[in-house]
Amino acid sequence: MKLNEMPRTHLAHLPTPLEDASKLAAEIGLPRLYIKRDDCTGLATGGNKARKLEFLMADAQAQGAKVVMTCGGSQSNHARQTAAAACKLGMKCVIYLADPFPTTFEGNLVLDSILDAEMKFYPSMDYDDLLRVMEADGKELAAQGIKSYYIPVGGSSPVGALGYAAGMQEIAGQLKVLGAENADIVFGVGSSGTLAGMILGRELFLPESRLVGISVSRDSFQCMQRARKIARQAAELIDADVTIADDCAEVHDQYVGEDYAIPTQEGKDAILLTARTEGVILDPVYTGKAMAGLIDLARKGEIGGDKPVVFWHTGGAAGLFAFHELFRDEAERLASENAI
Repeated sequence: MKLNEMPRTHLAHLPTPLEDASKLAAEIGLPRLYIKRDDCTGLATGGNKARKLEFLMADAQAQGAKVVMTCGGSQSNHARQTAAAACKLGMKCVIYLADPFPTTFEGNLVLDSILDAEMKFYPSMDYDDLLRVMEADGKELAAQGIKSYYIPVGGSSPVGALGYAAGMQEIAGQLKVLGAENADIVFGVGSSGTLAGMILGRELFLPESRLVGISVSRDSFQCMQRARKIARQAAELIDADVTIADDCAEVHDQYVGEDYAIPTQEGKDAILLTARTEGVILDPVYTGKAMAGLIDLARKGEIGGDKPVVFWHTGGAAGLFAFHELFRDEAERLASENAI
């Protein structure tokens, strides 16, 4: 197994902390709760994509790429961190966004602009369509002698998944110190690349743990189907002799709400509770919904019990500032209560 021999460039502040969250645990009825702070990876305000990009950008460099292309929604955390990685490594970044041109630039779009990313907006396209546009633009660049490198939505490829296989190696050491190797590990699932890396890493480094994904977009079947495929391909890349079974993880899709990137009341409540007990900031698209799932499963007795629980905080707070209206009522209430 050659995970630690794969090309990798330093982009993230690692290891990220594993913090005790006893106040939040008491509020939701868990004996032991920890938060894995991947919002502290440091790259352009932090987040989980930095782990993936350490492998993806090293691969891009190895292939001689001068331009990196990726896609996502207008508030894509992945796009923001890809743009930052490109700046750090002296590359150009082009982002293909499946949304209309915005009337105002907020949240991650502000950071994309600061990071000098070229942004292209395609409101009528899905991510498969965007990949075809990227490939066509890449051919035009190749005709000019410029090599480009494509990164799929969320960095969810076999190479990208290695970032979270390595992440599981990291947390395995932290949990061993706490005597908590049998933890229930809860996290948000979007494009399934993080889930795929965790599946592979669990088999390699933390087989006593349980992976509990909370989908923020797709149904659970699609999430697991995609994740198992990527995990198996990633295992081949590093010559890992592991079996990726059908029941290697579980994904709950009942917390998505109306649709991806549309906040839920439960997610908002989870953001407020986490902030006011632990001083930890979540976002409405990913981690807020993931924490809402954790809270509900804990109160139903479906996670925890005599086992510790870990919430893997994948970041996303930069996108929170595009949803300021969601918390307007809280601001107005606090202002009125404290008016002189």
